[in-house]
Amino acid sequence: MITKADKTPRKRYLELDALRGFAAVFVMLFHYTEGKNAPEFFTLGVTGVDLFFLISGFVIFMSINKVASGSEFVINRVARLYPTYWASVTFTFGVIVLLKMVHFNMNHAREVSFADYLVNLTMFQYYFNIKDIDVPYWTMIIEMLFYLLILALYHLKLLRHIVLIGCIINGLIIINYILINQGILPNYTGYFPLMNHFALFLGGIIFYKIVTDTIEKPTGYLVVIFCLLTQTIIFKFTGSNPAHITFMQYACMLVFYFMMFVFFINNKLKFIISKPALFLGRISFALYLIHNFVFRGLIGYMENHFHLPYWFAAIFIAVPLVIILAYLITEYIEKPFGKRFKNAMHHIIEGYRLNSQRG
Repeated sequence: MITKADKTPRKRYLELDALRGFAAVFVMLFHYTEGKNAPEFFTLGVTGVDLFFLISGFVIFMSINKVASGSEFVINRVARLYPTYWASVTFTFGVIVLLKMVHFNMNHAREVSFADYLVNLTMFQYYFNIKDIDVPYWTMIIEMLFYLLILALYHLKLLRHIVLIGCIINGLIIINYILINQGILPNYTGYFPLMNHFALFLGGIIFYKIVTDTIEKPTGYLVVIFCLLTQTIIFKFTGSNPAHITFMQYACMLVFYFMMFVFFINNKLKFIISKPALFLGRISFALYLIHNFVFRGLIGYMENHFHLPYWFAAIFIAVPLVIILAYLITEYIEKPFGKRFKNAMHHIIEGYRLNSQRG
């Protein structure tokens, strides 16, 4: 078990950074080999987002327990996500527009208007019935809904009951799934897609509570098993997974991810920490957002026009280029602009408070 001494001085859990890097690469390799004659292992990369959600549950619950106010939580999340997201969306949209201007047809080209681009910048395009400019963006609404749920529980002072609330929600998710399968209820989960992944976030939260000794270990592990079972049961609702992998493959990957977390909270996962893994973890958000549309197009172009094997085009051309671009976005946009964004929002909120007091 991670001891109190281990937790206090350390600002980051390096194992989670490494896992983020692995998850981003796993998803990237899935996309680059999709539809190709590749080993079945790469198809399992579609579950990389499940690992992201599990990590997010742990990290976000840790974050909400360290802030002094709800506004601080919002500022931290907005400053962390939006600069990188805006840069990635703008880059992809810019490439799409440029290719259209030069009449360069790509196999996976799509019509994207400037209005689509602007709505995509909000991360809430899902509720505007606007398509994601790039495939990986679909997870952002899931993340945002989770943040809003945690923020609501924080303001209602219900976070201390998160285990009970989470278990009730899991139970309702299972009941809802059964009723939908029986044809008794229509599938309303589309109105709140977080429900199809909530058990993963809750699993991450429970792992954090076990680490911090804010839940009895036997109880914590029982809830973790409940989360694992819940997410496995609703396999058909788990996004694109059913289109690519079997129920058994999904269940095995979830067990693997949950076991990785068990090793992590018991100090048995340090072997994955290395400079390359931490580097990939540091650029993982940008890597996840930027890797798909442009670079899959590049791979296809190299195949069709230069007759390169797709493996060569993917591994030796696309992967290095996307890693370089993700690094540049992280270093020159995410870090500096995230810091400036955070400072600006703090000043705005502080100014608003001062004006309210004067009024």
